[in-house]
Amino acid sequence: MPLKKEIINKFSCITKLHTQSFNTEGKLTHSLSGVVRVEINSGKEIIFEEQIRWENESSLLMNSKNVYKWTFLTSGNIKLHHLRFGSNNPVFLVELVKSGKKFWESKEPHNCNNDLYSAKLYLEKKSIIFKWKVTGPTENYSLETTYS
Repeated sequence: MPLKKEIINKFSCITKLHTQSFNTEGKLTHSLSGVVRVEINSGKEIIFEEQIRWENESSLLMNSKNVYKWTFLTSGNIKLHHLRFGSNNPVFLVELVKSGKKFWESKEPHNCNNDLYSAKLYLEKKSIIFKWKVTGPTENYSLETTYS
């Protein structure tokens, strides 16, 4: 099976996520789980609508929603957009460049208020691992999301 078809098949089967955040020393600071609704727009775009329910530091139950658009380019790269302003106003986050057999990393970091967001994506046998490393004057942490 060609890799692009394998990636799209793997992305289309996602139903849940588990995200962990870590401080600069690598200490776990948050662990969140949720569900993912997948929408295939075309042979090259997939939308992830993530619903997460979690408890904050004050023990309040919180709901969170994120919507991402993954675009699979003919070059083998993957573009990621956040759809916080709707599908007609996507916010570009990163372009992931193939760096190994089943591994991609951001071509350039995403700059948000001088904080730099670098990303890595790994295709595992039964999951997709997506990692953010955030460094800058106001943010310093890493996130690891496992989609399965």
